[in-house]
Amino acid sequence: MNRQDKKNLTRTKITTVFISLVHQKGFTNTTISDITQQAGLSRGTFYVYFLDKYDLLEKVENNLLKHIETLSTITISKTVSWLDNPSDDILSTPSSPYFSLINIFNYLGNNRFFFQTLLSENGDKQFIYKMNCLLDQLFKKLYTNTSDHILQALPSDYTIELLTSSLVSIIDHWLQKDNPETPSDVAKILIQSRLFAVYQPA
Repeated sequence: MNRQDKKNLTRTKITTVFISLVHQKGFTNTTISDITQQAGLSRGTFYVYFLDKYDLLEKVENNLLKHIETLSTITISKTVSWLDNPSDDILSTPSSPYFSLINIFNYLGNNRFFFQTLLSENGDKQFIYKMNCLLDQLFKKLYTNTSDHILQALPSDYTIELLTSSLVSIIDHWLQKDNPETPSDVAKILIQSRLFAVYQPA
């Protein structure tokens, strides 16, 4: 194992232990000593990677949101492409946003414990606000790029607000379920719901 691999492994260990402790004790009650003791690392090692627990929290959240942003940007591109040449069946066309949504929910599902913890009462109350801000920006971009294709039933600001708040609530609901639908099933629910009706080709 080379030096970079060891650093990545240590960083992963710290973040995994941190999220586990936040889940158990809450962020406020989690200390750096708790993290280093459970991870089997020295405080000095912790400070090589993070300034304090707030810096650790911010980096964990930013990493999760960055992945969502990357996957959502791909979704926007595919949606624009699909609306230019829409298929009769959105659920069977690889270039449609349906398959991009599956990728997003796969990522959410693979990191379910992280998202569950951060969105819980023990987590960070600002995290859901950060998710709202990110999705708001992404929907604004999507709306701008697809406005020629969609039904203008509502003013754009209301459409974006409706999409953002509804999607965040659905994501949170799905993450908290004991027996959640598969990523493909929840993506299908979204595509076929009235929520995304505005992005069906006119």
